[in-house]
Amino acid sequence: MDMARGTVRDALGSLGNLALLSGSAKVGSKAIAGVLPDVLAACAPTREALLTLIAGLRGQLPSSRVPDEIEEFVLPRLDELEEELTGRVNEPLRTPERLGLDRVLGRLSRELDAVQSLLELLEVAGYESPFPFKVSELLKQRLPASPSGRRPARRFTARLSVTDPLPEVLLKPRAFSTLVAAAAELLSDPDGSPGISIAVRKGVVEIYISSAAAAGAELVVWGYGVIAPSHAAIRAAAELTDVEISEGEGGILLALKTG
Repeated sequence: MDMARGTVRDALGSLGNLALLSGSAKVGSKAIAGVLPDVLAACAPTREALLTLIAGLRGQLPSSRVPDEIEEFVLPRLDELEEELTGRVNEPLRTPERLGLDRVLGRLSRELDAVQSLLELLEVAGYESPFPFKVSELLKQRLPASPSGRRPARRFTARLSVTDPLPEVLLKPRAFSTLVAAAAELLSDPDGSPGISIAVRKGVVEIYISSAAAAGAELVVWGYGVIAPSHAAIRAAAELTDVEISEGEGGILLALKTG
């Protein structure tokens, strides 16, 4: 599993760099053409590594279709990437072809980065140990933290409102904070700020994530992309972290028992 994670991380890093190079007017076509064979050669090992990671999820989620949904999403995109690079690797890279390559690689890089992020969320949700935390302090600490080992798609602002006092609750810290960030990104409007409100009601800490909020302290959140399996993966991650999740119009409610 460690080897599979490393293979995916390195391959997606190379793909992302190639996408940036192909979109830069300062980089010559010859330099880009020289990188294509290496990225193409990584496609088959990346496919095998992703299937290994997805297979690992099946043991954690034996009755869920989420691993299947991720596999059904990722395999056609790897096929498309391999086909695109195969068709270009032995052909002259003229300006029109390069512009087309820029668009395809940019899209596939973003989508595969989002797959990696969901796999990591689900994996951590399954194995991480819980510790006592105040939800508000955990989110203030972890949501703005610089990304490590992943390529964020964007950086956005949420508004955090807290009704004190809040008790400590047992949380899987990395998994829970990533879950909240993913839910906020899922609901966020490009021109607005999602809201994250935290309060205690009847012995339950409730975290309500809404699509927009007018009040609250600004909190930086890193987003890793929303793809077709995101919604189901967020629900599965909540289950693995022992968080009750419910959805209504315009929002997602996460509930944590204090006892």
